Amino acid sequence: MNGTVLRTVGLLLVVALLSGCKTLNMMQDKKEESLQETLKNYRTAIRWGYPGQAYNYLHKDLAEKAVIPANLNNISITDYKVVQPPDLVSEKQASQTAVISYIFDDRQVEKSLTDRQLWEFNEETTSWTRINPIPEYQ
Repeated sequence: MNGTVLRTVGLLLVVALLSGCKTLNMMQDKKEESLQETLKNYRTAIRWGYPGQAYNYLHKDLAEKAVIPANLNNISITDYKVVQPPDLVSEKQASQTAVISYIFDDRQVEKSLTDRQLWEFNEETTSWTRINPIPEYQ
């Protein structure tokens, strides 16, 4: 009887551990889905003519110090290409690199910049915010 009880307890422990792993994986999946959604929204805002909206994605500490450039109304984005897909750097941080092509409307000369993005997950708000400055359009 002791052997049966030990096997039953062992089986219950294995089931509990496996369901715990599944919960952790589900939490990680939700975090990654949230990152993908944030990056898609960020790209869409910039790509379709609202480069100033990128500042809405900044971490609050960085946003307080950021100065939104006055020349953003003179910029048209012509392309936004992800050259390094999102990569989890740590449990709460991710990076992505994009090349943004743009023109100044008054000059009609195409330029591009490399946007190396660092993102951090906030457990309280369950959202991602950018933790490095937004590059300048020059």
